[in-house]
Amino acid sequence: MNKMTTDLPDIHRFERLAFRKKNVLGLLLRFSRRLLKARLAGVVYGTDHTGEKFLPPHKWDRGVVHQLDGIGMAGLGFKFLGPAVIRWIKLSPIRLFAADAHGRQIKTQGVIAHVMRKHGEYYANGVKIVFIDHIPQRQMRHSQGGSLAVIAYDGQKFEILSDIQVDLDIIHWFKPDNFVSVYIPDYGAIVFNTVDPQLFEKTGENPGYCRQLKTRFDLLISAIETASLAHLGQAKGRRAAKIIWRKEKNLRQTFVQLNEKILQLDELKNHLQAVGAVTAKQLKMTPVIESNGVYAFMDIVGSSIIRNCLRPRDFFLILNLCHEIAADTAAAYGCRVDNFLGDAVFLENMETFDAPDRKKPSGLSERLMLMTLALASVFNQIHALGRGMHPMDRENRIKTLVKEHGIGIEFRAGMAYGAALVGPLGSFNRRIVTAIGKPVNIASRLESTGTKNCIHVEEKLLDILKNSVISKDTPAMWHTATSGSSMSQVPSVSFFSYFQDCFNLEPEVIQKMDPVSYKEFTTDNTYLINCIPKTNRQTVCAGI
Repeated sequence: MNKMTTDLPDIHRFERLAFRKKNVLGLLLRFSRRLLKARLAGVVYGTDHTGEKFLPPHKWDRGVVHQLDGIGMAGLGFKFLGPAVIRWIKLSPIRLFAADAHGRQIKTQGVIAHVMRKHGEYYANGVKIVFIDHIPQRQMRHSQGGSLAVIAYDGQKFEILSDIQVDLDIIHWFKPDNFVSVYIPDYGAIVFNTVDPQLFEKTGENPGYCRQLKTRFDLLISAIETASLAHLGQAKGRRAAKIIWRKEKNLRQTFVQLNEKILQLDELKNHLQAVGAVTAKQLKMTPVIESNGVYAFMDIVGSSIIRNCLRPRDFFLILNLCHEIAADTAAAYGCRVDNFLGDAVFLENMETFDAPDRKKPSGLSERLMLMTLALASVFNQIHALGRGMHPMDRENRIKTLVKEHGIGIEFRAGMAYGAALVGPLGSFNRRIVTAIGKPVNIASRLESTGTKNCIHVEEKLLDILKNSVISKDTPAMWHTATSGSSMSQVPSVSFFSYFQDCFNLEPEVIQKMDPVSYKEFTTDNTYLINCIPKTNRQTVCAGI
């Protein structure tokens, strides 16, 4: 085993001791210096001209060297005399800002000053370790900023920081081989003069640092987070009250913002799922063959006549409301809007797009029942929309347009099933996940040759629906059918019996079609499933 992996200090012991020790920062110094095998380590607290500790970070204009720790006799001297010596040679306090010739405030040079000015990033992005992996000893003392590469580690990745000027005047005094500095939340910073050079040895890994450096930096971040909380516990009286209030105020603001984001994300997620949005993983999916997918197209009847009668904004109002109804209803029945194609809607129901919490994949008959109900519900809702009875149009704008122009807002649909190819399709910048294959084409042809307010299907599909039963063996369909009804007491019911009752339909739900032929699609045995009641009885807006 590598020696560097066996001499890690015990982080769990440190966490236990942190809340017992009075001088928790001294404990942090000893732990972290051993962790990085540093020649010298020190802590700097942020303050202003008053020199007080526990000031809010936004009031800091300087950092004061507070404690030091090192190895050997020199380290012992630094520990007891170091802070006084550093003050005497005027390296402490470390100014975070200076004034230019015009009296304007400017940022000072130096890694420590940069780290303490960036205190706000801790709350936004987590603790960030800033370091210089190699400092040539030939550097001479001067007042200008150096061009040494400064690198940051945030617990995930390494990156070069381009906005830090190194203060070489400090290098002249301490002559470090390398340098590390980390922000301590609500306190200041911890700095290390010359850690073990082996930690910065390059390997074949990207960006080149060994795994041990990341391991030790991760432990350092954990120790700093613990020590920061333990140190705040030492504040007393009015200072403690101010710190608690500052933390509480920040937590409240964060809590409110997170709740707002959660609501926005849930709303966006529901909307995107309804309109066929896919995840980044699905956009990169390998195309597959979906063996038992169900596909349907629905299209407005007489769209050219309606379009010529209405102003463009009124036509789009009707079309968008109808599409919104289709999207919401599809989601309610576990179906998906694949795409909006002008005034047509392409829907599908397949295992690839089932909800993650679906415990049992649906069989073909259940998927056909769900799609049939979804289409019928859309038709009934659009029918209600034209009569001023739909909640999406409480101002009766659509009813007024229908009456003024003598038009009807009605759709027809075609439905088919079978094996189709499913995968991402499109350009690099605009891509969708869609289905391509024979059943998709058949569903489109059936829609084009169908009748308003009906679902046009082939005989083999109708036979499956006739033999389909809603029971606990079809859990998705059973949940939809029994929700808010007394049907849960019935062991099972045939699909078309439920279908008729759900939409108040006459017994003659199914009607045979004459032979159809359209764009190389020819068949003698197709049927229409009626979805709108012939009487004026109140219809059910299922899915709302």
